[in-house]
Amino acid sequence: MKERSVSILNRILVSTLPVRTDSLQKEFKVSSRTIRNDILTINDFLASIHLPVIQSIRSQGFFLSLSDEEGQILKSELSNEDKTDYLERKERLLDLILDLALGDDKIFLHRKETFYGVSKSTIDEDMRQIRQELAFYHLDIISHPKAGLLLEGSEAAVRIMLYSLLSPEMTKMGTAFSSHKSRIISRYILGEIILKVNEIFDRTILTVDDDIHRTHFILFTCIWLLRVKRGTKLAQDDLPKEAVAKTAAINNYLEAVCQEFQIEPSALEMQYIHSILQSFNIKKNDSPINWIQLQILTIQLINFVEQETKIPFNRKDSVLQQGLYHHIVSMIARVKNNIQLTNPLTERIKQSYGSIYKAVAKFACQLEKMLGRKIIDDEIAFLTIYFSTTLSEINQGNKYWYRAVVVCNHGTATGKLLAENLKEFFNIEVFAILNSREISIIDKLDVDLVFSTVNIDYQNKPVLVLDSIIQEDTKMRINHFLKANQQARRVTQKKEDYTKVFLEILQLLENSSKAEVDKDLYAAIEAVFTKNCLRINKREVQPMIEDILKDEHILITDKNYSWRDAIKFVSAPLYKEGIVNKHYSEAMIESVEKYGPYIIIGPHLALAHARPEDGAKQLGLSLAIFEKPVAFGKEADKQVQVIFCLSAVDAFSHLNIMKSLVNLIRATNKVEQLCQARDVQSVKTILFHSKEES
Repeated sequence: MKERSVSILNRILVSTLPVRTDSLQKEFKVSSRTIRNDILTINDFLASIHLPVIQSIRSQGFFLSLSDEEGQILKSELSNEDKTDYLERKERLLDLILDLALGDDKIFLHRKETFYGVSKSTIDEDMRQIRQELAFYHLDIISHPKAGLLLEGSEAAVRIMLYSLLSPEMTKMGTAFSSHKSRIISRYILGEIILKVNEIFDRTILTVDDDIHRTHFILFTCIWLLRVKRGTKLAQDDLPKEAVAKTAAINNYLEAVCQEFQIEPSALEMQYIHSILQSFNIKKNDSPINWIQLQILTIQLINFVEQETKIPFNRKDSVLQQGLYHHIVSMIARVKNNIQLTNPLTERIKQSYGSIYKAVAKFACQLEKMLGRKIIDDEIAFLTIYFSTTLSEINQGNKYWYRAVVVCNHGTATGKLLAENLKEFFNIEVFAILNSREISIIDKLDVDLVFSTVNIDYQNKPVLVLDSIIQEDTKMRINHFLKANQQARRVTQKKEDYTKVFLEILQLLENSSKAEVDKDLYAAIEAVFTKNCLRINKREVQPMIEDILKDEHILITDKNYSWRDAIKFVSAPLYKEGIVNKHYSEAMIESVEKYGPYIIIGPHLALAHARPEDGAKQLGLSLAIFEKPVAFGKEADKQVQVIFCLSAVDAFSHLNIMKSLVNLIRATNKVEQLCQARDVQSVKTILFHSKEES
């Protein structure tokens, strides 16, 4: 059977309810007639091995039920069929490229003709298409009389090409019955190698529970490992353009890989692979040098999608900002390195959240201009998941009838989206999101049902295997599952009476002699909440720009300043108050010297900053207005008159300030007014009303 027929068979087998024709059409991008023809082919095959055939149930769809014994027979027959099955062109191209890049033997075309059982004209067309595909990576194939076919081009390009070719297939592997392509890949990247690298990952990294990032991390490691073992050489130009800070976890991981596989890579190779692996976002607390610009970009994305879709995402913007920011940090690093994540759910996300996806894609066009590279649909779909999850949080009610756990191997963000959908549509409280390696934890949790996106070996509680993206046919299956497990339904808890908490807070306010809420009073109120087991989302309790920008932090000068002196000048009030240490201004200057004037965030406007670990002791903001422009370069767009200096100590306490600055960037007339301001009161009037008027 064709690979599509096997995939359709898998799709019907894992469903506990009939699968509609239109669902299969959308998933496989073919007509209903093609689906019916594939079903006939599948049924002929099933009948030939004496197994039940797929039933077509009127107005419901296709259904097939096999016993465990029949399932094993089917798996065995499909495996035997594949050994003699004719490879289609795409499969031959995959095998040829992998043989060129990872194979051990010399490659001669006449041998490949015999191996594939095809004519010379067919293999010639295969080679033409391979050359066309490789040209995108600036690679070519040369033919040597004695050495056979050889890849020619940059070593980094070879690795990127292999990653781009394999990552879509790797995310599909692990289905009930393997495809031809997965078996081809297994010939060149042995399962035992992947298993050993996975074990090293668990031993040294461990903190990552996102299977999407994990899969890509391990895939690129295997490609690197196999190319290094072949003795290929990197050039200095092959290194990623932007240096990244090395992390102990990845160092330990790479040392273990080198020891396990007995390789001694050059310092250049180690620098290269560390930079690449870092872009898979293994540690979310690593801050790139342009972290403030990326946070501004995140806020602009949220504002844009809200404007396009009319969905009030800012009601939940703190958590949304954090998820998007961390993904964007790693995504931009990957895009710059020509590496992008493959998302197996992209088409379903487009179908289910079309308006959000289109808005994100529209914003991505602006980002592509900045990066000078195309952002693929799969990365846009990942960003869409964060918005879709927030939409479910906005829509869902507060009553929960069932308590469940979600098992998902498509990544943390996708697991959260499924969890929020279950809450929104079915009043299901999702107690935990796990991956398939953590199912032993389920018995320790106070849950009654299990929803899984993969087949799992677990019998202690009812399990429903379903798609990560909930569509109409999935809703029908979930309703059927809940009805069959009504004994798991819990009585909705009654709302608590918080009168006592309210009275305690009133008493604290009455006893306080201070006109404003200070640190001590805040701590006392927080203690009342803690005592009564009430959680405070500290990300929501963030100061506004008017709370943090003091009069003495606003400077106006008519003197001439170099850009270095201007940074020292604007940061001086923060240093004087102990908000930053002496090194902070030096760190800001060093960053601009190394990376250029990235702190310019709009016409005439700059935001000076360094990483929190570079000397930020407290949250603080200062502002300097220069009557005579400060030149960060000769170009007109490098002349600045308004410079903010931000001291941020964590990832979220300054986000309201950032939103105010984003509004300021959008309102160019406000920046022009600030350039002309000559007293502190005028500056405050312009700034503190900007968000209301823009």
